[in-house]
Amino acid sequence: MEMRNLFGLESLTDLGKRGGIDMRPTLLRVLTDLYVHRLSHTADEERHYTELALRLLEAVDVATRVAVARRFARYNSPPLRVLQRLARDLPEVVGELRSHPLLKPSTPIAAAPLQSASAHVAVDDATDDKDHRAGTARVLDTATAGELNDLFFAASAHERRLILLNLHVVAPLPAGRIRTVQDPSISARLEVAALSGKRVEFAHLLAAALRIPSEQARRIARDELGEPVVVAARVLTVPRDVLYRILMFVNPAIGHSVERVHALAALHSELTVPAAEGMLAIWQALQDKDRMMPKHRPLAWDNETRRRARPGAATHRSATAPRTSERRSAS
Repeated sequence: MEMRNLFGLESLTDLGKRGGIDMRPTLLRVLTDLYVHRLSHTADEERHYTELALRLLEAVDVATRVAVARRFARYNSPPLRVLQRLARDLPEVVGELRSHPLLKPSTPIAAAPLQSASAHVAVDDATDDKDHRAGTARVLDTATAGELNDLFFAASAHERRLILLNLHVVAPLPAGRIRTVQDPSISARLEVAALSGKRVEFAHLLAAALRIPSEQARRIARDELGEPVVVAARVLTVPRDVLYRILMFVNPAIGHSVERVHALAALHSELTVPAAEGMLAIWQALQDKDRMMPKHRPLAWDNETRRRARPGAATHRSATAPRTSERRSAS
């Protein structure tokens, strides 16, 4: 874990002063949601999250602290110092944690979870290692992935940068657990699509290369801030100079600001591969609505085909109808 990224946030207490937007609540919610997704964490991961969370808790609103407490109320191994901090908060925050075993009186039975916490983490770490050797990986459920994805896209540029530079602390999957299509030509193909103004083709290439839903790829291509394109470029090892040209042309909202393009190119250099893969894990867990739609199409498609195949029949029916009506009128 690189401390430079995490605690390059020395100005953490000043975040709310940038542009009049307080991005700390969003950062804390996203990092907490990702933290509880993992069943266990290394000592370094827990320490890094704890130090960041304790600083953020001192600055965020009550609603955010309640949301964090609610997430940890259903989590077996929350960071003890964070749990203790929340347990000293306002009644509405404390109320979310009342039944957590780590906060119960120290009776022999109630104390057992606390005493066995480290052993529990060790067992989970061993399980994670075994899963890693076996080539298996836990995946995010669709609902959680959707919430995290929406949070990220709703965030400001400053918030997104903070989330991405800290995502390696609580990334859903370790590095190397994300599958992408290995295509040496993908950088050039993405560049050609961007330079040609073919945003639909650009999105199609992203969907195939990253193995993400088509709608999510279109959302990345349409995004007017640009961080999702940087994430995709980091995962696909797109060179910085190629990324720079892509950013200039993929979306006019980005390309018209040279300062914005420079900021995104700098983010590409700072962003770690595990953090980029952590975001990709969220995207890959999203529901592919485009793939769900065909199950509702065959009947309509078949009817349309039959109508086109039998134009004469339709004409004949419409032509004969008046004669039937006339015969009835005559009778």
